[in-house]
Parts: sequence; C-alpha cells; structure tokens
Amino acid sequence: MILLSVIEPILVLCTICLYIVLIWRIFKVKSKLQFSELKNGLGKLPSRRKIALAGLVFFLTCFAGRLLTELWSPNMLIAFNYEEAAKGQNPNGTRFNESDILSDEILKMVIERGALNISAEKLSELLTLSTPLDSQKLDVSKESDMKISTEYWIHCSPRVSLYQTDPQTVLNLLVDVYRENFTRNYAENDSVLDLSFDNLEGMEYLDVKDYLEMQATKLKDYLPGNSNESSSYRAEGSEETFSSLYEKIQNFIDVELERYGAFVLENGLSSNRNTYQSRMQYTNHILETSRKKDMAAHDVRIEAIDSYNAYMTRFVLIPTYDEEQEFYMSRTKVGVDYFADEAAKFLESATKTVEKMERNTYASAQIGKNNPTAQIHEQADQQIEALKTELLNLAGQSRKLCDTYIEEKRDGYMQVSFSSPSATGIAVSCLLRTILFAAALGGLALLDPFYRERGKNRTDGFKAAISKGKNIKNQKTEEGARHERT
Repeated sequence: MILLSVIEPILVLCTICLYIVLIWRIFKVKSKLQFSELKNGLGKLPSRRKIALAGLVFFLTCFAGRLLTELWSPNMLIAFNYEEAAKGQNPNGTRFNESDILSDEILKMVIERGALNISAEKLSELLTLSTPLDSQKLDVSKESDMKISTEYWIHCSPRVSLYQTDPQTVLNLLVDVYRENFTRNYAENDSVLDLSFDNLEGMEYLDVKDYLEMQATKLKDYLPGNSNESSSYRAEGSEETFSSLYEKIQNFIDVELERYGAFVLENGLSSNRNTYQSRMQYTNHILETSRKKDMAAHDVRIEAIDSYNAYMTRFVLIPTYDEEQEFYMSRTKVGVDYFADEAAKFLESATKTVEKMERNTYASAQIGKNNPTAQIHEQADQQIEALKTELLNLAGQSRKLCDTYIEEKRDGYMQVSFSSPSATGIAVSCLLRTILFAAALGGLALLDPFYRERGKNRTDGFKAAISKGKNIKNQKTEEGARHERT
C-alpha cells in the first residue's frame, strides 16, 4: 500500500520533466519560431486526441492515488471538550502539555500494546502533530490575539507500512494509550472517597469522634463540585443525588457523631485516663499561647486605630461604574479600615481558641470524676462500629454516584475523529495538475515540427560536411597520384 503514496509525487515529477524538456526545446528552436506559424499549428494540432487521452489517464491515476492514500492514511483529530481546556489546563487544573501526546513514554506503550516492530525514535519521526492555529499568524504581544488550541491533528506517514503495520492501526493504538494515560494522570482525583479506619485502633474515644468527622468532611466537601455541574444527576437504579448525599453526610456529622460525643463525655470514657488528662493539659497550654498571640495582635491594631486623627479616618467617595455599567459613588477604604478588619479576625480566632480550651477542660474533668463500667465501654465500641458502618455506606453511595458521573464526563473529555477525503477537493487539485500536464504535452507536440526540421537540417548539414570532406580527400589523393606519376 505504500506504493499509493508515491503515485502523486511521481506524476508531479513527470510533469516537471516535461516542462524542462519543453523549455529546452523552446530555447533550441526559438530562432525559427514565428507567431503565425504557432497559431496555425495550434489549430491543426494532429495529436489532440492523444493529449486528451493522456490527460484523462493522468487525471484518473492522480485522483485514484490521492483518494486511496487519504483513505488508507487519514489524519486523526483529537478535540478536548472540558471547560479547563480553553485555559490550557487539564481537568485537575494542572498545565496541559501537548507534547505529552507524542512523548517517548506514550510511544513505547503504543509499540508494546501493538507488538510493533519499530523503535520509539523511528515511530516519532513518522508521526506529526499540528493545530489549526499553526496556519494563523498571531500577534502574541496582544492579549486579544493569544489563543489556546483545544484541537490537535495527528498524521502518521504511510512509510510506517515498512514496519508491517498501517497508519490507521498506529493512530488507533496511540489514542487508546493516550486516553488511558490522560484519564489516569490528569482527570479528577477522587481518592478522598476511599476511607480507611486503620488508625482507629487504640485511639481515645473522643479522638475517634474527631477522626470520623474528618473522614466524613472529606466526603462532604467533594460532592458540591459535581453538584454544581449537575445538581439533578442520578445513577441508574438509584434516587440519590449529590445534594441528597451531602445532606445525609452533614446529618451524620451533626447528629450521629454529636450523639456519640455526648455519650462519651457523659460517661467520662477514656482508654487511658491519666495520659488523656495530661495531653489535654498540654494542649490547653499551647492553645493559651496562641490565644495570647491573637489578643496581642488585636490590641496592637486597636491601638493603631486610636492613634489615627479623626480627619484622617474620614472615608472617601470615588465615582465608579458597577458590572452593569451603572454609575455610583464607591466608598474607598483607608488604613484604619484594614486595621479594623484584622483586629476582628484576630479576636474571632482568640474566641474559637477559648472554646477549644473550655471543651478540653470539660472533657478532662468528666474523665477524672467518672469511672465507667465495662458495659459502658462495650456500648461505646458498638456505637463506633455502627458509625463506621454508616460512614462506609455513605462513602459507597458517594463512590457509586461519582464514578458513574465521572465516567460519563471522562468519555466526553476527548473526542476523536478521522478525516474523510473530499472527492471534490481532490478532483479540483488533480484537474489543475492535469491541465499543467496536458499543456506541457501540447507544447511539445506544437514544437515537434520545428524541432524535427531543426534536426533534419542539422543532419543534412552534417551529411553535406562529410561528403565535402570526402571530396576534398579524394582530390588530394588524385593530386598525389599525379604528382607521383610525374
């Protein structure tokens, strides 16, 4: 099949050779050419049928070769359809790199999967990557002209058939390998849906609540992203949506975990009372240091605010247009406003720290004054198992829904299609080349009588020169003979 790809170059080379011969003959007979004779010869051209037949054969050969070549070795278009593609990013927000499509790693995997008898270096030379923007002249100094392509053309040279394969097979292997690699490395990271409770072994009862809350929060925080894209999406055979699962997980945190935490505090449960109380004491010491830092920062900013002159703290109105191009007077902030905002944040942080310290103090006191029985410990262990089971069930439902949704999304990330040859475009191109070919043949046929006459004159002149030379030689021989007789 590789012979198909050389048909068109051979025909083009033949046309070029004809024009070289035509120009050479014009140069040789230009002294004898006359416009009137050329005009008469053009009207009486005897080989018009042969030229038309040769042109028809040329056209059909060129058309068939070009059409079959494009059918056998089509271009492959990869179009990326996710939102981040227009920003030059992968679905996970990392930078998209088009060179990954034909990277050595991908090509080695293509060769391995297809059992191809070719090296990655040779295969790289036979593959070309281009974008529709390559043919456009863009001024990168202007932001309006800066464009990011989301479509990439890949072409495999027909010469790949020398390695016992064909271009379309190579392209199919390439897109399969690249799609898998792209999905594995750059699609959404849903590993947060995989829960593990290995660290619960030997953990304090109140720490179990914090750990389960952390795991549940991971599930809860992952769902809104999908919910914003498709709030009503449901997996087949299930009525759950991202919003409904979000509410269930939030209810698990607010109700189930809080109920378990209240049970532990009420009964003063602890795996090791002394160790837990010492830890709470140390934790409160660290928190107290943080609280003092926040309050010191708060006081410094309040002091700075008090140092401002009343005239300096007046706000300034600036004429401004909003997003709807409506005019209004905007109040701009001055230094005292920034200090006030920062002071409020530090005070809020210190307040939350105090709440944590009070909780730790209360937990330590409850553990110190209670002596729970083995039955209470068993009930707490049963509650932990129930909480783990419920959270695993919620994680399983989330995984099922997200996997179905992400699978559909990933199928749409990358659209692949192969170019189909345009018979009309090929016919027009071949027709233009046929016209050039026929023009060269017509020119040679038109100049043929003049070239033949020139050749005949040269032959007659050469024969006359030879005859004259022979006569001179004979005369010299006869004169020599007479001289000898004398």
